[in-house]
Amino acid sequence: MKRLIFTLAILGVLLAPKSSEAQRYGSSELRLRMYNNSMFTIIFDRKIYDVPRSAFTLSGIMGGSHRLVIKQRVGGRYGAFRTIYNGNIKIPARSIVRARINKYNRLVINNVTPNNNGGYNNGNGYNNGNGYYNNNGNGYYNKPVLDVARLQNSIRRASFESDKKIIAEQAISTHRVKANQVYRILTMFSFESTKLKVAKYAYRYCIDKRNYYLVNNAFSFSSSIRELNNFIGNSKSDYYDNDWNYYKRDYDRPNYRNNW
Repeated sequence: MKRLIFTLAILGVLLAPKSSEAQRYGSSELRLRMYNNSMFTIIFDRKIYDVPRSAFTLSGIMGGSHRLVIKQRVGGRYGAFRTIYNGNIKIPARSIVRARINKYNRLVINNVTPNNNGGYNNGNGYNNGNGYYNNNGNGYYNKPVLDVARLQNSIRRASFESDKKIIAEQAISTHRVKANQVYRILTMFSFESTKLKVAKYAYRYCIDKRNYYLVNNAFSFSSSIRELNNFIGNSKSDYYDNDWNYYKRDYDRPNYRNNW
């Protein structure tokens, strides 16, 4: 009897589902580079990677928010390193996140794809939960694309500039907006100050921030363009961009792919 119980216990251990390395240590991956492929170092969740490289790949990351510090050398080969980015990055579970630092020292999420080694996640991560990058949940990119013509008709019916601004901001905050659409919205306003306020407000909702320079065409004064540019440079919002095809041209280059 004792031998039977012992045998059953051994079988239970052998047949029990084992936690994989990905489950224990995290199943996500971060691939990070500079916009100009320059050398940099990083600190990720207090772990220091102090050997300068042009690209970093960190594996075994748990889904969630992580602290990221990026330092770049200034003053030539023997110059000191200075911090160019210090903030948080959201890593969905079981995903591969490709990101870069743009010329304004802001974090840009180029692309998020499922990590086939880790599988999909139905919780708060990539696929069906409530994560930021969801395709089927309540994430940012599930908002509908803005119908600008319809919005313009609503703005025209408003009598006062302040009412037009409220209508525009209501629509912008509940839709995915492109830079050229923001430009078209700004042309509906009479006052430069209103255009500038709406342009600043719309920036965080724009899904192709690389094209935000198009918004400058709506302004009459160069001072407004400078103020918007300063606002973007000091913006605390993450630079999420929805169009991976734009970056795929660089990614497909053989030399670049080897470093990625």
